[in-house]
Amino acid sequence: MRYFLYVSGGLLLVLVFVILFNTVRYSKELPKHAAQPITGISDSAALHLSEAIQIKTVSYGESLPIDSAAFHAFRRFMEVTYPLVHQHLERTIFSEFSFVYKWQGRNASLKPYVIMAHMDVVPVEEAAEKNWSVPSFSGTIKDNYIWGRGAVDDKSSLVAILEAAEQLLSQNYQPERNIYLCFGHDEEIAGLRGMKLIAEWFKSNNIQPEMVLDEGGEVNTHNMKELNRPLAVLGVGEKGYVTYQLQIEKAGGHSSMPEKETAIDILTRALSKLRQKQMPARITDPVQQMFNTIGPGMSFTSRMAFANPWLFKSLTIRQLEKNNRTNAMVHTTVVPTIIQAGVKDNVIPTVATATVNSRILPGETSADVENFIKKTINDDRIQVQRVEKLTIEPSKTTPVSSHAYQIISSIVYKMVPDVVVSPYLVIGATDSRYFRDFADGVINFLPIIDTKGFHGVDERVGVEDLKRMIFFYKAVMQENK
Repeated sequence: MRYFLYVSGGLLLVLVFVILFNTVRYSKELPKHAAQPITGISDSAALHLSEAIQIKTVSYGESLPIDSAAFHAFRRFMEVTYPLVHQHLERTIFSEFSFVYKWQGRNASLKPYVIMAHMDVVPVEEAAEKNWSVPSFSGTIKDNYIWGRGAVDDKSSLVAILEAAEQLLSQNYQPERNIYLCFGHDEEIAGLRGMKLIAEWFKSNNIQPEMVLDEGGEVNTHNMKELNRPLAVLGVGEKGYVTYQLQIEKAGGHSSMPEKETAIDILTRALSKLRQKQMPARITDPVQQMFNTIGPGMSFTSRMAFANPWLFKSLTIRQLEKNNRTNAMVHTTVVPTIIQAGVKDNVIPTVATATVNSRILPGETSADVENFIKKTINDDRIQVQRVEKLTIEPSKTTPVSSHAYQIISSIVYKMVPDVVVSPYLVIGATDSRYFRDFADGVINFLPIIDTKGFHGVDERVGVEDLKRMIFFYKAVMQENK
């Protein structure tokens, strides 16, 4: 017995030594960088974004018509507000409302850059309008913010790109390499008639970008409070996207004589099961790279967990699962987004349908999601059908050693004081996914600090954020390595 205790104690000491050794070796002071002052940006940019927000370029649904008058108005806004862009850059039009502008560079041997944004926005729920501080499409400028749907997603980016190009053109600037400015009109409904066609055009013309830059990551100052530094997350990979329709048919009838179980009962029970269970957690390569980047600057406890994943992986995942954003970094998510049933208050419906959306971790597939849904609901009465045209498998990852990642990170260091730049897995879906299979590097990032109202109430972007974005895009356009 005593021998056993000695051996156990010795093994425990070895374990403690290994943990502490790994933690000390892992610990280091993260470098700090001084930022350049943001100068030379006109105040008129805020007025231009305000005008852009007032044009209701709303995407309601993939199968629903768009307000073509609004998109024609936005096209005129771009042409009138940015005349030099339209005078000097070659424009190609796709599906009437998506555009590619080619800016000819000096050195044809260099691979081009693609800088992207989209002009369409998500709708504002009628019931939520009363909760807005200002009318949702007013473009109001107050309290140093520009307010309205699209202020963050993604008209601020589109306006900032055009502002940067217009300013450089006014100085007779010509980039070192070809630059393509790509603006889609249907990103919020999968980009099938916009950026998907544009990406196919790039491939058919054998244009292989060195870098594709799109929305995705941002600068955050409070999600990683232990770091006590601004954290800029550069998206290097993107979760997949798949949508399923769940449908149940069961005889309905008069509401005064309900059966023990109705179509709505069966469907809602199935959805409840889906929400109570998650697909297994996984730490993907982009997330592990993020841990490796920020870990040394965290508290001792966090450093110990990151430095010894073989022991603390489960604990790390449980911590991440406490927050909806970080939970989505380690899980393929499955959530109902639309429910349809019934036509009248005294009629029990015969058919009930739900739309379920999933964002898929790299390493998993849409087939894995379908198997999970069927196994979890465990009810053969419910038909589960994939919406094929909205299915995109998880993307490949841009290496942190790539030209694209190195250039963008170097620019970010110059813009935000003491910022920590880290790779990141984009948990949403962006138009850039159509370029990932042939571009050398795709980066998802906007230099906005602490997004406000994204897809929700009181969406707004700071005037200083907008100026920072213009400064950022100008730096990208002027990069000559």
